[in-house]
Amino acid sequence: MSARFAHPGDFTKLWVGQTISAFGDKVSRIALPTVALLSLSGTAWDVGVLAALRFIPFVLLGSVAGVWVDRASRRTTMIVADIGRLLAMASVPVAFLFDSLTMAQLYVVAGVVGVLTVFFEVAAQSYLPVLAGEGRIVAGNERLQTSRAVSEVGGAAAAGGLMQFLGNALAILADALSFLASLVSLLLVEHREPPVDRTAERPSPLREARAGLAVLMSDLRLRGLVLAIAVTNLGVAMAGTLVLVFAYNHGGLSPGVVGVAFAVGTVGSILGAVTAGAIARKLTLGRTLVAAVLVTGLAFLLLPAGGRDLALVMLIVSQFLVGFADSVLNIHVLSLVQQITPPEVLGRVNGTALSVVWGTGTAGGVTGGLVGTLFGTLPGLVVAAAIICSGALFLHPGPLRTIRDDADELADA
Repeated sequence: MSARFAHPGDFTKLWVGQTISAFGDKVSRIALPTVALLSLSGTAWDVGVLAALRFIPFVLLGSVAGVWVDRASRRTTMIVADIGRLLAMASVPVAFLFDSLTMAQLYVVAGVVGVLTVFFEVAAQSYLPVLAGEGRIVAGNERLQTSRAVSEVGGAAAAGGLMQFLGNALAILADALSFLASLVSLLLVEHREPPVDRTAERPSPLREARAGLAVLMSDLRLRGLVLAIAVTNLGVAMAGTLVLVFAYNHGGLSPGVVGVAFAVGTVGSILGAVTAGAIARKLTLGRTLVAAVLVTGLAFLLLPAGGRDLALVMLIVSQFLVGFADSVLNIHVLSLVQQITPPEVLGRVNGTALSVVWGTGTAGGVTGGLVGTLFGTLPGLVVAAAIICSGALFLHPGPLRTIRDDADELADA
C-alpha cells in the first residue's frame, strides 16, 4: 500500500474544507428548524417539510447527479454547488435582518441546499479516489468519516452556543461560512482533471443512467454491496424510529440521559472511523463487512433483551456499538465502490447508491413507525434487528468474503 496520498496537499485541502463544512451543516440542521418554530411560529409539519426537502432530492436525483458528474469536471461541480449553497444559506440571516424572512423562503433554501448537496456528494465521492490514489482510498475515507463523527458532537454544541449568543437566524450564518471554507479549499486544489471532450457524441442521459445501473448490477461485488446496504439501512431506519420510544416509554429515561447515550454513540463512531483500516487488515474485508452488519443488528437487539431495569445500560452499549459498526461499514463500502468501479461510470454508480440508501432510509422510518404501532416497540426492535442481520446474507456467500484491504487483491477478486 502506498505510504502517501497521490496528491497529499490537495487531499488535505479537501479534507479541511469538508471538516469545516460538516460542522456548519450540523449547525444548520438544528438552527433551521429552530428558526421555523421559534422565529416564524411554525409547526411540527413545517419542521417535517424542511427535513424532507433536504433528503428527498437524494432519492429522486441521485442518478441524475451521477450522469452529470460523469460528464463534467467533479471539482467544478463541487465549486458550483458550494457557491449555490453559500448564497442560499446566507439569504436567511440577511432576510432576518431586514425583517422579511418567511416560511416559504426557508422551504426554498432547504430545497436548493438539498438539490445542490446531492450533486456535491456524488462529485466528492467520485473525486476522492483521484486525490487520494488507489492505495490510499480507505485512509482518505477514514479521515473524512472521523471528521463527520466529530462534527456531530462539536456541531451540535456550536449550534447551541451560536443560537444563544447570536440568535437563531444569525446562527445559520455559520453554515454559510462553512460553505465558503469548502469553496476556498476547492479553489486552492492544484490538481486538474483531464478536460471533458465536449465534441464527442454521447448517448442520452437516460441511456447513460441505465449504463451505470447495468455496471452496478453486473458486478457481483457491487450488486452484493448495494443489496446488503439497502436491507441493512432499511432495518437501521426502522430501529432508529423506535429507539426514542423505547428510551422514554419503556425505559422511563429522561431527555438528558438519552442525550448522553447518543453522545456515547458518537464516540463509537469516531473509534470505528480511526480503526476501520486496521480491522480490515486483521480480517478479510468481506468478513469485516459481515461483522459490521451483524454487530449493528445485535446492538439493537440488546434493547428488548435487557429489560426495563437495564434500559440505560443497554441503550448506552447499543448506541456505542451501532456508531462503531456504522463507521466501519460506511468507510469500507464506500472505499470498495470507489476502488472497483470503472472511473468513467463512478459518478453514476455513486448516485444510484445514494438514491438506494436514502430511499430505504425513508421507507424504513415509515415502516418502523407502522410496525411499532401495530405490534409494539420491543417486537418492532426485534424485527428491525432481524432485517439488519439478514443484510449480511448478501455479503458472506459472495466474492467479498476473501477480499483483503489491498488494491491488488481487489483487482484480482
